[in-house]
Amino acid sequence: MSATWALVLRGLFQAGQGVTSHGTSSEVECSWINTGPDGEDHPSPMEPGDLCHTRNGDERTYGEQRAFQRAAGEDVVIGAWVLGVGLTGPGGLSVEWRLRKAWARRPYEARTRRPWGARTRRPRGRV
Repeated sequence: MSATWALVLRGLFQAGQGVTSHGTSSEVECSWINTGPDGEDHPSPMEPGDLCHTRNGDERTYGEQRAFQRAAGEDVVIGAWVLGVGLTGPGGLSVEWRLRKAWARRPYEARTRRPWGARTRRPRGRV
């Protein structure tokens, strides 16, 4: 059971990390400082020839940043799949538990039909 929750947490973490790395964006975005070919700061959507300076001191060209964002987009997809697989385990166990509980209460049997207008006393307890 703890393995399924580990998958859920891993999927949430991986998908969240991909989203924060602009993995869902269609444009190439720099998360820190974007400098153009002229050396001046430019707004976030990068254009070919721009250089992205990241928070940890790395520099990425337009192509490298686009490849980084595509990998982050794949992280979102993989994280969503891992999250789905992790949630399938507890979901399946919950369904199995509820079915067993229902079968223990009343096994399958043919329902008896009552004639029209017959008033019967309702049985007490669980039905």
